[in-house]
Amino acid sequence: MTELEQFKTFYQTFREVSRLVHTTTKIDLNEVLELIVSHTTIDLNAKGAALCIFDKDSGYFHISASYGIDEKYLALEPLTGERFVSWPGENYEVQIITDILNAHRVKYPQEAWDIGIRMMVDVPLVIDDIVFGFIRTYFNKTRIFSKDELDFVKAVIEQCSCAINHNDRIKFHILRYNKLATKIDRLSSLGRMAAGIAHEINNPLTGILLYSSNLFKKASKDGPFKEGLEIIMQETQRCKATIQGLLDFSREKKPEKVDANLNTVIKKTLALMDNEFFLKRIQVEKDLDPIIINFQFDDNQIEQVLINMLLNAVHAVHERGKISIRSKMDKAKKFVSVEIQDNGHGMPQNKLKKVFEPFYTTKSHGTGLGLSVSYGIIKNHQGTIKILSERGTGTLITINLPIMGKPDKNNMKG
Repeated sequence: MTELEQFKTFYQTFREVSRLVHTTTKIDLNEVLELIVSHTTIDLNAKGAALCIFDKDSGYFHISASYGIDEKYLALEPLTGERFVSWPGENYEVQIITDILNAHRVKYPQEAWDIGIRMMVDVPLVIDDIVFGFIRTYFNKTRIFSKDELDFVKAVIEQCSCAINHNDRIKFHILRYNKLATKIDRLSSLGRMAAGIAHEINNPLTGILLYSSNLFKKASKDGPFKEGLEIIMQETQRCKATIQGLLDFSREKKPEKVDANLNTVIKKTLALMDNEFFLKRIQVEKDLDPIIINFQFDDNQIEQVLINMLLNAVHAVHERGKISIRSKMDKAKKFVSVEIQDNGHGMPQNKLKKVFEPFYTTKSHGTGLGLSVSYGIIKNHQGTIKILSERGTGTLITINLPIMGKPDKNNMKG
C-alpha cells in the first residue's frame, strides 16, 4: 500500500468513526468500539486488537471489544491486573512492546508467543487526564511505525474516548431525569393529597377553636380549666397555621401584579416586623437603592416572602443579633435584587440543598413550608432566590426579580 493510499484509508476510517460519534443523539457504543478495533487492525495490517475499559467495581481493565484474536487467548484476560492500572510515563504516550516474553505489561507472554504474537502496541483512552481504558493492537512481526500511522491511531482513539464519554453522559442524564420525574410525580401526588386532607382538617379545627374560645371566656379565672383551654387554643391555632401553609403551597396562587416599588414594600415589611426586632433586641441595617423604579409585581406576595425571610433571620440570630437588608437595581434596569443577611448560626452545606423542600425545617416549632411557599412565589414572578450559608458565620439570601412591564422612569420613589 502506497503512502497516499494509506492516508486515504486512515482518513476514511476516521470519518466513519467520527460520523458515528458526533452525528447521532444516542450512540450505539458497541458499534463504535467494534468499528474501531476492526479498522485499527485492518488499517495497520495487524493480527488483531482488543479494547479494554476500566471497571470501577473490580478495579481492573476488562475487554469490551476485540477483533482477530483467538477467543481462547482472550479468555485468559491478558489485559487485567494491577500492572495495567497505572499508565507508564507522564504524558500518556503510546507503548510499543517488542520483547513479548519479558515485557511487564504482558500477562501471559508464552501463550501470546504460541499464537504468533511478536509485538503489541498500547494506546490509552484519556478523559480529563485520567486513563480509563486502552486499545492493544497485536502484530505477528515487529515493525517500525511511521508518524502518520501513530497520529491515525491517536486520532481514532480520541474519537473512541469521546464516544464513551458521551455515552456515559447520556446515561447519567437519563438516570437523573428519571429520578427527577419520579420525585416530581411523587410531590405532585403528595400536594394533591395534602390539599384534600387540609380542607378536611380545617373544618373540625375551626369548630375546636370556636368552642374552646367560648369555654375560655366562661371559665373561672381561678378554676382548673383556664390554663388547659388556653393551651388547646394555642395548639389549634398552630395547627391551622400549618394547614394554611399547606394550602398556600398546594395552590401556587398566580401573582396579581400591580405597579409597585420594592423599596416601599421593604419599608412596610420592616414596620410590621419592628416589634419582633425590638423584643429580641436585634439590630437592623437598611440600605435601599434610591434609584429603584416602579415595576409590575404582586406586592402582597413579595411582602409575604420578605416576612418569611426575616422571621428565619430572627430565629437564626436569637437576641442581640444583626440583620441587614439591601436593595439594588442593576445598571441595565433588567432586574431588582434584595439581599437579607444575618450573623446567626448559619447552616451546614449538606442542609442547604433541602431548605426549599416542603416540611423541611431546622426549627423546633416550624412547619417547613415558609421557604417552599416563598420559592414558589419568586418562581411565579420569573425570579430567583439563592441562599448562601456557613455554619457559625451566618446566612445570605439573595432574591432577584425581573423588571416587568413599562416602568415610569419619572417615578423614582425611594
